[in-house]
Amino acid sequence: MNKRNGRVNFTLQRELGMLIDESISDPRLAPMTSVTRVECTADYSTAHVYISSLGDPEVRHGSLEALESASGFLRREVNKRIQIRHVPRLVFHLDDTLVEGANMLKMMDDVAQQDSKLPENKFEEPPEGAESEE
Repeated sequence: MNKRNGRVNFTLQRELGMLIDESISDPRLAPMTSVTRVECTADYSTAHVYISSLGDPEVRHGSLEALESASGFLRREVNKRIQIRHVPRLVFHLDDTLVEGANMLKMMDDVAQQDSKLPENKFEEPPEGAESEE
């Protein structure tokens, strides 16, 4: 990724995040929906927008559908806010990184709880005069 591509990705991520928070009132959109990253193609014709939202899979897919239906509006608003020759077509994807991270933390907590229920292994000192295996 070159510098320009990185700047465009960052700017689109910031602007789309603000627009989603401020301007989209679709009831399918989960309250805690955020843009986690944007990846534009080399020719800037398409921007892959990764979103994350809390809730069950049905709620997350509802958020995705709401943003897909608002993509034309979002493109127009981005065009008004930033100076870019051509606003790319927005393709939305669910970013499950946060959900996977939460699941991983839950599994680690479960393992820690199971470990705490196991009896402690107390190492006994060998009796005096016993030979060591050194």
